[in-house]
Amino acid sequence: MPRFDQLKAMLPEGQSFAAIRQSGRIYVDKTRYLYRLAVSGGPLLLIRPRRFGKRTLLSALEEIFRHGVAPYDGHESYFKGLEVEQLWPQLRNNDGPFYVLHLNFSELLVGCHSVADFAEQLNAAIWDFAAKEHLVLNDPYYGKEDAWEMLVDAVPDLSLVLLVDGYDAPLNQFSGTDKEAERNDMERELRAFFCLIKACSHKFRFTLITGCTRLQAANNIWGSVNSIVDISQQPEYGAICGFTLEELQRYFPEHLRYAAAQRLQLPQEQVTAQHVEQLVSELDAWYGRYCFDDDGRTQVLSPFSVLSFFSEEHTYFNTFWVNDGGYPELLRKAVLQWSWPKRLRILAGDSMSLDLYGWSEQDQADLLLLQTGYLTRQASVGDGDTSYFFFVAACLPNKELKSAFFRWWYADLLPKSTVIPLENMGESFGAKPRAAIASKDAAALQQCCNEFLRDSDGERYPLLQVSDVADFLHSCLSLALALPVSKGDEHDLWGRDELLLAYQGTTVLIAFAYAHKRSESSVLLPQAVKLAQDSHLVDAAAQGAQVWRLAMVFCAESREITDVQVVSE
Repeated sequence: MPRFDQLKAMLPEGQSFAAIRQSGRIYVDKTRYLYRLAVSGGPLLLIRPRRFGKRTLLSALEEIFRHGVAPYDGHESYFKGLEVEQLWPQLRNNDGPFYVLHLNFSELLVGCHSVADFAEQLNAAIWDFAAKEHLVLNDPYYGKEDAWEMLVDAVPDLSLVLLVDGYDAPLNQFSGTDKEAERNDMERELRAFFCLIKACSHKFRFTLITGCTRLQAANNIWGSVNSIVDISQQPEYGAICGFTLEELQRYFPEHLRYAAAQRLQLPQEQVTAQHVEQLVSELDAWYGRYCFDDDGRTQVLSPFSVLSFFSEEHTYFNTFWVNDGGYPELLRKAVLQWSWPKRLRILAGDSMSLDLYGWSEQDQADLLLLQTGYLTRQASVGDGDTSYFFFVAACLPNKELKSAFFRWWYADLLPKSTVIPLENMGESFGAKPRAAIASKDAAALQQCCNEFLRDSDGERYPLLQVSDVADFLHSCLSLALALPVSKGDEHDLWGRDELLLAYQGTTVLIAFAYAHKRSESSVLLPQAVKLAQDSHLVDAAAQGAQVWRLAMVFCAESREITDVQVVSE
């Protein structure tokens, strides 16, 4: 059986196709897509999340357009034994030679502080490419800053292959209302660059442009380059990036066996096919279930998370992909705009209807979450009804994202907490509320509520009225107990002076009174008791469950629950 160091050495390292193949590391064969892309005709656009294999795809395209599938420079083709080896010779217009211009806009942005800096870097990259390819750019009608136009003029018809990685990086760098003028300038710069693809289409053999997002600013660019075909949602490209379950099992059988042995604390020889299948199911639950295509039939796993999992000698599930990208400000703003009932529904696995072509700020924020991989498409909302053609149901794809969102929202709700939430969604800080409800210990539940209040941010959650207190504690308890919230509950049970939740056969109703000063607390407790007695919220919700009615008084002066009384058990 292979050792861990041997298995780790087999994992693909870096993002260059040629380097992976040259080193003999595992390459998940996606080369059938190279042929499909090459025969598709016009310029193409592909949107996928970061770390999903776009760069490896582009480097494979660069390799095949430069060298084809025949041996060269004294070594076998890097495509030997791969699917495209037999397909590529069937392709028309593939003889070359081709001038393959591969641009990484993220790399060109390094050190850039303005649109002019980026334009200068882009121009310099094209000059360097021309020199390397021995192309003379000296058209008297252009200046030195017009390298792109001169390059297109200099090459023969159908000889230029353009590969662009991270086209949206310049737009994202200049995002924000304080950078609107620069963003508009960047749109014009990119529009001028890409417009040449349409104007001089006879010069291009193939064009693929990739990025992580396609939002309003990008649509402003592609609207004037209407020859670009967006293949991002086309079903035939659903698995072009990411690993399918079949690929996971075909290319990583020894890694799966080793990881299963580690998790079960068994010798590798004793690992059965059933053990491996169970691990595959867990990997899918943690890192899979991403869907990018229109018909929702193809699902893939995050390659970065899967490879990171296999790279750990003592395997464990972690938020590898999320940790690598952090919590970008754009995403933070997007998810913090959601109401707490909506957040709790999403954590519970519900979907949200998302307008693919919405122009509002919230539509664009939600679309950003979908395109960047923090949400995934679930199914068509309208089941074929054309009135819903531009809507999809989006949800959290897997446990990695659920765990990450849980942590982010926990930190938003309780930023001063010293309790670290575990991977199992609130096991740590949910223990006390669970025990308090199970034993119907009113004092213990009061203590839990006060810990939530102590760890909260008074500026973000000022709690100026009694319904604010009820909603805040409702959010805390629901998050701690991992309780779902239905859409009906959001309208019926939030924004009130009491909260209602059901946990393991017990319906808990807490009615609140609001004391501005501590001296008022005991006087107001009867008011909360009467509200608890008269509340009809439990009538429809209890449905035979035990009902535990409590009255609590919140004191704004000390920001705590000062009084509690059991009304009924």
